[in-house]
Amino acid sequence: MEENRLRAFLHCSRGWSGALDETELFHMAAKALQDVADVDSGFFVYAKKSMEGFTPANSTMHASWGVFSNIDESLKSLVLDDVLNRHDEGDPLLERWTRVEDMPNALQVMPRHLGLFEIGIWPLDCKGQRVGAVIVARTHIPPAPLCCATPTTLMDVCAAQVSLALDFLLAVQIADNASQQDALTGLLNRRGLEARLPHLLQECERTGSHLVLGLLDVDNLKRVNDIYGHWAGDEALCEIANLLCRIVRSGDLVARMGGDEFVVVLQTDKPDAYAAMARIQEAINSATDSLSLSLGGAVWQTTEGDSLESCFKVADARMYEQKRRKKTDQSQFFARYERAQNS
Repeated sequence: MEENRLRAFLHCSRGWSGALDETELFHMAAKALQDVADVDSGFFVYAKKSMEGFTPANSTMHASWGVFSNIDESLKSLVLDDVLNRHDEGDPLLERWTRVEDMPNALQVMPRHLGLFEIGIWPLDCKGQRVGAVIVARTHIPPAPLCCATPTTLMDVCAAQVSLALDFLLAVQIADNASQQDALTGLLNRRGLEARLPHLLQECERTGSHLVLGLLDVDNLKRVNDIYGHWAGDEALCEIANLLCRIVRSGDLVARMGGDEFVVVLQTDKPDAYAAMARIQEAINSATDSLSLSLGGAVWQTTEGDSLESCFKVADARMYEQKRRKKTDQSQFFARYERAQNS
Protein backbone atom coordinates (compact mmCIF):
# COMPACT_ATOMS: atom_id res chain seq x y z
CA MET A 1 0.00 0.00 0.00
CA GLU A 2 1.20 3.51 -0.70
CA GLU A 3 1.52 4.64 2.91
CA ASN A 4 2.25 8.28 2.09
CA ARG A 5 -0.94 8.62 0.08
CA LEU A 6 -3.06 7.15 2.88
CA ARG A 7 -1.38 9.44 5.43
CA ALA A 8 -2.03 12.44 3.20
CA PHE A 9 -5.70 11.50 2.91
CA LEU A 10 -6.05 11.06 6.68
CA HIS A 11 -4.41 14.45 7.14
CA CYS A 12 -7.02 16.02 4.84
CA SER A 13 -9.84 14.40 6.81
CA ARG A 14 -8.77 15.88 10.15
CA GLY A 15 -10.79 19.03 9.57
CA TRP A 16 -14.01 17.35 8.46
CA SER A 17 -15.52 17.37 11.96
CA GLY A 18 -15.32 21.18 11.80
CA ALA A 19 -17.77 21.38 8.88
CA LEU A 20 -20.74 23.65 9.61
CA ASP A 21 -23.21 21.33 7.86
CA GLU A 22 -23.44 18.24 5.69
CA THR A 23 -23.03 20.17 2.43
CA GLU A 24 -19.73 21.67 3.55
CA LEU A 25 -18.57 18.25 4.77
CA PHE A 26 -19.26 16.63 1.40
CA HIS A 27 -17.40 19.37 -0.46
CA MET A 28 -14.37 18.92 1.83
CA ALA A 29 -14.38 15.16 1.26
CA ALA A 30 -14.84 15.58 -2.50
CA LYS A 31 -11.78 17.81 -2.69
CA ALA A 32 -9.69 15.27 -0.78
CA LEU A 33 -10.79 12.49 -3.14
CA GLN A 34 -9.82 14.53 -6.17
CA ASP A 35 -6.51 15.77 -4.76
CA VAL A 36 -5.24 12.62 -3.06
CA ALA A 37 -7.19 9.59 -4.27
CA ASP A 38 -7.05 10.31 -8.02
CA VAL A 39 -10.83 10.00 -8.36
CA ASP A 40 -11.87 12.15 -11.32
CA SER A 41 -15.66 11.92 -10.86
CA GLY A 42 -18.07 11.38 -7.99
CA PHE A 43 -20.88 12.66 -5.80
CA PHE A 44 -22.54 12.06 -2.44
CA VAL A 45 -26.07 10.75 -1.89
CA TYR A 46 -27.57 11.82 1.43
CA ALA A 47 -30.93 11.47 3.16
CA LYS A 48 -30.70 13.97 6.00
CA LYS A 49 -31.01 12.38 9.42
CA SER A 50 -32.57 14.15 12.39
CA MET A 51 -33.72 13.21 15.85
CA GLU A 52 -36.94 11.95 14.27
CA GLY A 53 -35.11 9.79 11.72
CA PHE A 54 -34.81 10.23 7.97
CA THR A 55 -36.82 9.58 4.85
CA PRO A 56 -35.00 8.14 1.81
CA ALA A 57 -37.44 9.96 -0.47
CA ASN A 58 -35.80 13.20 0.69
CA SER A 59 -32.32 12.13 -0.39
CA THR A 60 -30.35 14.46 -2.62
CA MET A 61 -27.03 14.68 -4.45
CA HIS A 62 -24.20 16.78 -3.04
CA ALA A 63 -20.76 17.93 -4.15
CA SER A 64 -20.81 16.30 -7.57
CA TRP A 65 -17.64 16.66 -9.62
CA GLY A 66 -16.20 15.45 -12.90
CA VAL A 67 -18.67 13.87 -15.32
CA PHE A 68 -21.32 13.75 -12.58
CA SER A 69 -21.50 17.55 -12.46
CA ASN A 70 -24.01 17.58 -15.31
CA ILE A 71 -25.92 14.38 -14.57
CA ASP A 72 -29.59 14.74 -15.55
CA GLU A 73 -32.53 14.22 -13.19
CA SER A 74 -33.59 10.83 -14.56
CA LEU A 75 -30.14 9.32 -14.05
CA LYS A 76 -29.86 10.95 -10.65
CA SER A 77 -33.14 9.36 -9.54
CA LEU A 78 -31.96 5.97 -10.78
CA VAL A 79 -28.75 6.21 -8.78
CA LEU A 80 -30.44 7.51 -5.61
CA ASP A 81 -33.04 4.75 -5.58
CA ASP A 82 -30.53 2.01 -6.28
CA VAL A 83 -27.90 3.11 -3.79
CA LEU A 84 -30.21 3.62 -0.83
CA ASN A 85 -31.86 0.24 -1.40
CA ARG A 86 -28.56 -1.63 -1.19
CA HIS A 87 -28.29 -2.73 2.45
CA ASP A 88 -26.55 -6.10 2.09
CA GLU A 89 -22.94 -5.73 3.18
CA GLY A 90 -22.09 -8.62 0.86
CA ASP A 91 -23.49 -6.82 -2.16
CA PRO A 92 -20.90 -7.13 -4.96
CA LEU A 93 -21.35 -3.44 -5.83
CA LEU A 94 -20.69 -2.11 -2.32
CA GLU A 95 -17.30 -1.03 -1.00
CA ARG A 96 -15.28 -2.01 -4.06
CA TRP A 97 -14.35 -0.76 -7.51
CA THR A 98 -16.28 -2.41 -10.33
CA ARG A 99 -15.52 -2.36 -14.03
CA VAL A 100 -18.38 -1.05 -16.14
CA GLU A 101 -18.89 -4.34 -17.95
CA ASP A 102 -19.41 -6.12 -14.60
CA MET A 103 -22.19 -3.84 -13.38
CA PRO A 104 -25.89 -4.90 -13.35
CA ASN A 105 -27.79 -3.97 -16.49
CA ALA A 106 -30.00 -1.51 -14.61
CA LEU A 107 -27.00 0.59 -13.62
CA GLN A 108 -25.03 0.29 -16.84
CA VAL A 109 -27.15 3.08 -18.29
CA MET A 110 -25.16 5.57 -16.22
CA PRO A 111 -21.64 4.37 -17.11
CA ARG A 112 -22.48 4.09 -20.82
CA HIS A 113 -24.02 7.53 -20.83
CA LEU A 114 -21.08 9.15 -19.02
CA GLY A 115 -18.19 7.18 -20.49
CA LEU A 116 -17.00 5.66 -17.23
CA PHE A 117 -14.24 3.08 -16.90
CA GLU A 118 -15.00 1.87 -13.35
CA ILE A 119 -17.28 2.85 -10.51
CA GLY A 120 -17.51 2.32 -6.74
CA ILE A 121 -20.26 2.73 -4.14
CA TRP A 122 -19.40 3.19 -0.46
CA PRO A 123 -22.30 3.45 2.04
CA LEU A 124 -22.49 6.25 4.61
CA ASP A 125 -23.96 5.60 8.05
CA CYS A 126 -25.12 7.87 10.86
CA LYS A 127 -25.99 6.52 14.30
CA GLY A 128 -26.12 3.00 12.93
CA GLN A 129 -28.49 3.74 10.04
CA ARG A 130 -27.80 3.94 6.31
CA VAL A 131 -28.18 7.58 5.29
CA GLY A 132 -26.48 7.65 1.91
CA ALA A 133 -23.37 6.79 -0.03
CA VAL A 134 -20.39 8.21 -1.82
CA ILE A 135 -20.34 7.20 -5.49
CA VAL A 136 -16.98 7.52 -7.21
CA ALA A 137 -15.80 6.77 -10.72
CA ARG A 138 -12.91 7.00 -13.14
CA THR A 139 -13.22 7.73 -16.81
CA HIS A 140 -9.74 6.29 -17.49
CA ILE A 141 -7.08 3.99 -16.10
CA PRO A 142 -4.86 6.05 -13.72
CA PRO A 143 -1.60 7.02 -15.48
CA ALA A 144 0.41 5.76 -12.52
CA PRO A 145 -1.37 2.59 -11.34
CA LEU A 146 -1.69 2.27 -7.58
CA CYS A 147 -1.17 -0.84 -5.53
CA CYS A 148 -4.33 -2.91 -6.00
CA ALA A 149 -5.39 -2.37 -2.35
CA THR A 150 -4.83 1.39 -2.19
CA PRO A 151 -7.90 2.73 -4.08
CA THR A 152 -10.25 0.54 -2.05
CA THR A 153 -8.57 1.40 1.26
CA LEU A 154 -8.70 5.13 0.53
CA MET A 155 -12.44 4.87 -0.13
CA ASP A 156 -12.94 2.76 3.01
CA VAL A 157 -11.24 5.52 4.99
CA CYS A 158 -13.27 8.23 3.24
CA ALA A 159 -16.62 6.55 3.98
CA ALA A 160 -15.64 5.89 7.60
CA GLN A 161 -14.44 9.46 8.20
CA VAL A 162 -17.50 11.03 6.55
CA SER A 163 -19.79 8.75 8.60
CA LEU A 164 -18.04 9.80 11.82
CA ALA A 165 -18.37 13.47 10.85
CA LEU A 166 -22.10 12.95 10.16
CA ASP A 167 -22.46 11.45 13.65
CA PHE A 168 -20.76 14.53 15.06
CA LEU A 169 -22.98 16.95 13.11
CA LEU A 170 -26.10 15.16 14.36
CA ALA A 171 -24.83 15.29 17.95
CA VAL A 172 -24.24 19.03 17.59
CA GLN A 173 -27.75 19.46 16.16
CA ILE A 174 -29.31 17.53 19.05
CA ALA A 175 -27.36 19.55 21.62
CA ASP A 176 -28.25 22.81 19.88
CA ASN A 177 -31.94 21.91 19.76
CA ALA A 178 -31.89 20.96 23.44
CA SER A 179 -30.27 24.28 24.34
CA GLN A 180 -33.12 26.12 22.58
CA GLN A 181 -35.96 24.22 24.26
CA ASP A 182 -37.71 24.69 27.58
CA ALA A 183 -37.36 21.43 29.50
CA LEU A 184 -40.76 21.56 31.24
CA THR A 185 -43.13 22.58 28.43
CA GLY A 186 -41.17 21.65 25.30
CA LEU A 187 -41.60 25.20 23.98
CA LEU A 188 -38.77 27.35 22.73
CA ASN A 189 -36.73 29.16 25.36
CA ARG A 190 -35.33 32.66 24.81
CA ARG A 191 -32.32 31.36 22.89
CA GLY A 192 -34.59 29.34 20.60
CA LEU A 193 -36.87 32.31 20.09
CA GLU A 194 -34.00 34.59 19.12
CA ALA A 195 -32.65 31.98 16.72
CA ARG A 196 -35.95 31.76 14.82
CA LEU A 197 -36.94 35.44 14.80
CA PRO A 198 -34.81 36.45 11.77
CA HIS A 199 -36.60 33.91 9.57
CA LEU A 200 -40.00 35.15 10.74
CA LEU A 201 -38.97 38.77 10.07
CA GLN A 202 -37.94 37.83 6.54
CA GLU A 203 -41.27 36.10 6.02
CA CYS A 204 -43.12 39.23 7.12
CA GLU A 205 -41.10 41.37 4.73
CA ARG A 206 -41.85 38.95 1.92
CA THR A 207 -45.59 38.82 2.57
CA GLY A 208 -46.11 42.40 3.74
CA SER A 209 -47.54 41.22 7.06
CA HIS A 210 -46.82 42.64 10.51
CA LEU A 211 -45.16 41.09 13.54
CA VAL A 212 -46.72 41.33 16.99
CA LEU A 213 -44.78 40.32 20.09
CA GLY A 214 -46.99 39.31 23.00
CA LEU A 215 -45.90 38.82 26.61
CA LEU A 216 -48.14 36.59 28.74
CA ASP A 217 -48.03 35.98 32.47
CA VAL A 218 -50.02 33.31 34.35
CA ASP A 219 -52.08 35.00 37.05
CA ASN A 220 -51.39 34.02 40.66
CA LEU A 221 -49.18 31.04 39.85
CA LYS A 222 -47.19 31.55 43.07
CA ARG A 223 -50.32 31.09 45.18
CA VAL A 224 -51.23 28.00 43.16
CA ASN A 225 -47.78 26.57 43.96
CA ASP A 226 -48.09 27.50 47.65
CA ILE A 227 -51.58 26.06 48.10
CA TYR A 228 -51.65 23.06 45.76
CA GLY A 229 -47.95 22.25 45.35
CA HIS A 230 -45.39 22.81 42.62
CA TRP A 231 -46.67 19.83 40.63
CA ALA A 232 -49.94 21.75 40.19
CA GLY A 233 -48.02 24.82 39.06
CA ASP A 234 -46.05 22.77 36.55
CA GLU A 235 -49.27 21.20 35.30
CA ALA A 236 -50.77 24.67 34.85
CA LEU A 237 -47.73 25.85 32.85
CA CYS A 238 -47.91 22.82 30.56
CA GLU A 239 -51.64 23.38 30.05
CA ILE A 240 -51.02 27.01 29.03
CA ALA A 241 -48.21 25.92 26.70
CA ASN A 242 -50.48 23.41 24.96
CA LEU A 243 -53.30 25.95 24.66
CA LEU A 244 -51.02 28.59 23.14
CA CYS A 245 -49.67 26.13 20.59
CA ARG A 246 -53.22 25.31 19.51
CA ILE A 247 -54.27 28.95 19.33
CA VAL A 248 -51.46 30.39 17.20
CA ARG A 249 -50.88 29.61 13.54
CA SER A 250 -48.26 27.10 12.43
CA GLY A 251 -45.73 29.75 11.40
CA ASP A 252 -45.99 31.72 14.67
CA LEU A 253 -43.64 31.28 17.63
CA VAL A 254 -44.42 30.35 21.23
CA ALA A 255 -41.76 30.42 23.93
CA ARG A 256 -41.46 30.17 27.69
CA MET A 257 -39.08 32.77 29.03
CA GLY A 258 -38.94 31.27 32.52
CA GLY A 259 -41.16 31.10 35.57
CA ASP A 260 -44.75 31.91 34.59
CA GLU A 261 -43.86 34.12 31.62
CA PHE A 262 -44.59 33.19 27.99
CA VAL A 263 -43.98 34.95 24.70
CA VAL A 264 -45.84 34.66 21.41
CA VAL A 265 -44.66 36.18 18.14
CA LEU A 266 -47.49 36.43 15.64
CA GLN A 267 -47.83 37.38 11.98
CA THR A 268 -50.86 39.64 11.59
CA ASP A 269 -52.55 41.42 8.71
CA LYS A 270 -52.87 44.67 10.68
CA PRO A 271 -50.38 46.38 13.03
CA ASP A 272 -52.73 46.02 16.01
CA ALA A 273 -51.24 44.44 19.12
CA TYR A 274 -54.43 44.91 21.17
CA ALA A 275 -56.57 42.94 18.71
CA ALA A 276 -53.99 40.12 18.56
CA MET A 277 -53.78 39.87 22.35
CA ALA A 278 -57.56 40.05 22.72
CA ARG A 279 -57.91 37.11 20.34
CA ILE A 280 -55.52 35.01 22.48
CA GLN A 281 -57.21 36.14 25.71
CA GLU A 282 -60.62 35.13 24.39
CA ALA A 283 -59.34 31.74 23.20
CA ILE A 284 -57.72 31.02 26.58
CA ASN A 285 -60.86 32.05 28.47
CA SER A 286 -62.97 29.81 26.25
CA ALA A 287 -60.65 26.83 26.66
CA THR A 288 -60.17 26.82 30.44
CA ASP A 289 -61.99 27.97 33.56
CA SER A 290 -59.10 27.22 35.88
CA LEU A 291 -56.40 29.51 34.51
CA SER A 292 -56.15 33.10 33.43
CA LEU A 293 -53.42 35.19 31.82
CA SER A 294 -52.41 38.81 31.79
CA LEU A 295 -51.25 39.90 28.36
CA GLY A 296 -49.53 42.80 26.70
CA GLY A 297 -48.37 43.24 23.12
CA ALA A 298 -46.27 45.45 20.88
CA VAL A 299 -45.96 45.73 17.11
CA TRP A 300 -42.42 45.13 15.85
CA GLN A 301 -40.65 47.78 13.73
CA THR A 302 -43.10 50.56 14.60
CA THR A 303 -43.00 53.32 17.19
CA GLU A 304 -43.83 50.58 19.72
CA GLY A 305 -40.50 48.85 19.19
CA ASP A 306 -37.80 48.14 16.62
CA SER A 307 -35.94 45.40 18.53
CA LEU A 308 -36.72 42.45 20.76
CA GLU A 309 -35.80 44.39 23.90
CA SER A 310 -37.85 47.49 23.06
CA CYS A 311 -40.89 45.38 22.18
CA PHE A 312 -40.47 43.48 25.44
CA LYS A 313 -40.53 46.72 27.42
CA VAL A 314 -43.72 47.97 25.77
CA ALA A 315 -45.45 44.58 26.02
CA ASP A 316 -44.31 44.16 29.63
CA ALA A 317 -45.72 47.53 30.66
CA ARG A 318 -49.07 46.74 29.03
CA MET A 319 -49.17 43.30 30.61
CA TYR A 320 -48.55 44.61 34.12
CA GLU A 321 -51.18 47.30 33.66
CA GLN A 322 -53.70 44.55 32.93
CA LYS A 323 -52.40 42.52 35.88
CA ARG A 324 -52.78 45.55 38.18
CA ARG A 325 -56.40 45.94 37.14
CA LYS A 326 -57.02 42.25 37.96
CA LYS A 327 -55.71 42.46 41.54
CA THR A 328 -59.21 43.14 42.87
CA ASP A 329 -60.49 39.89 41.30
CA GLN A 330 -58.14 37.42 43.04
CA SER A 331 -60.86 35.82 45.17
CA GLN A 332 -62.96 35.15 42.09
CA PHE A 333 -59.91 33.60 40.35
CA PHE A 334 -59.28 31.13 43.19
CA ALA A 335 -62.94 30.20 43.36
CA ARG A 336 -62.77 29.25 39.67
CA TYR A 337 -59.44 27.40 40.18
CA GLU A 338 -60.78 25.38 43.13
CA ARG A 339 -63.93 24.43 41.25
CA ALA A 340 -61.80 23.22 38.32
CA GLN A 341 -59.46 21.23 40.59
CA ASN A 342 -62.35 19.53 42.37
CA SER A 343 -64.40 18.72 39.27
